[in-house]
Amino acid sequence: MSVFGEQLQERLNTLLGKRLASGLTLTGWRFDLHETEDLEVGVKNNKIGGPYTAPGLKQESSGEICLHWEDEKYTIARIERRVLEDFQAHLELWEKTAYKDPYGPELVKPYEPPAVPLAHEGATAILNGEFTPAFTYLAEGLEIMTGYGINKVDGRVKISRDRRLVANSEGLWVAYEQTPVQIYLGGDDLFGDVFAEKRLPDQEEFTGLAAYAGRTVRELKKRATLPREGEMAVILTPSVFEAFLEHYLLSNLSGRLVANRQSAFAAQDFQEAKKVFREDLTISVDGTRPYRYSSYRCTGEGVPTGRADLVREGRLVTPVLTLKYAKKLGMEPTAIPVAGGYGLVIDLPQRESFDGFLGELEEGLIVYSVLGLHTQDYSAGKFSLVADQSLLVRKGQIQGKVETVIAGDFWQVLASEDTVFLDYPREETPAVCFRAHVAQ
Repeated sequence: MSVFGEQLQERLNTLLGKRLASGLTLTGWRFDLHETEDLEVGVKNNKIGGPYTAPGLKQESSGEICLHWEDEKYTIARIERRVLEDFQAHLELWEKTAYKDPYGPELVKPYEPPAVPLAHEGATAILNGEFTPAFTYLAEGLEIMTGYGINKVDGRVKISRDRRLVANSEGLWVAYEQTPVQIYLGGDDLFGDVFAEKRLPDQEEFTGLAAYAGRTVRELKKRATLPREGEMAVILTPSVFEAFLEHYLLSNLSGRLVANRQSAFAAQDFQEAKKVFREDLTISVDGTRPYRYSSYRCTGEGVPTGRADLVREGRLVTPVLTLKYAKKLGMEPTAIPVAGGYGLVIDLPQRESFDGFLGELEEGLIVYSVLGLHTQDYSAGKFSLVADQSLLVRKGQIQGKVETVIAGDFWQVLASEDTVFLDYPREETPAVCFRAHVAQ
């Protein structure tokens, strides 16, 4: 990747300050390059490998380039390694697609990025040819899940090595390696769960993943009848809660949407630290945690990683800001939640035990999946969703699967003192319990 980057740097630097035939003059550039190797193997209907999940090992080079022209003009384009083979043709295309933007971002000055560990030795060894552990995960997962009476086990192991280079014409040159790992296990087309970090799971983590998926599928195979319609306790499991946070909270914290007045929050709300949620709730992004799936050294624009409170003690702190929208709003750029809701850090002084809370629950639902979240109005906060994979709980005991529609207001969920946040096994993100309308 460094050789490709150096060659691209050299070609771009020869153009700096020159007036091209199109009349444009290049004043600066930046690029974000990725050279990835992916190992992927799966299990389909209890069979490891096979025509639908055949093992694959592939390499790919891709990236993004941003050219800065005189007179507040810019070009942003996707690129890959072959761009150097016909550089002049690409350059002509980039000139034709230049656009004017008075809020175009400045280039980041050189700095030493935080040395966040992101390349795991075990994952690297697998990609270097020690493939056995990837197949072992699937074999062990298949054995554990069939032990829960699962008839059809599906899964996937994907291990990657990403050599990344972020550079610009100011002299910024950030090169590092990361190893994203994803392991998914699911059963009987009902439910599945995933491990996703930039390291391999330890044995306890993997066994916990397989057991949780198997146990949940077993419960969902039992059928129950919704005893009534109306208001009821609803527990969103962490993955569903993360999806809600991504759709509602992160959408409205988007710097672009705030700047363009398409968010539920106005720029002034952040300047005034407006209170919008309960006082004990702080929500942050943090790209500095070792080997986390949401961690990185710098953004594609070159902004260094870090921690940023988006909501602190219930009050708005900052939108998620790229260089452009930081400039447009007169604020500082922030760390970026690269894994969506999964990458958010939820700080609460107190969380209740999930098992303890469930044992005392008179009546409620545990929701493992919802349909149509993307169709909901993110700014209003209201939702009415089919909860296609839910378990009915009565008098502390799981009764079985029910298919329901749940309706409520997510902003009220985050604001209410009656909302209960629950420590969930194996998960950093809590489960969340609140009152919602439930119907067939």
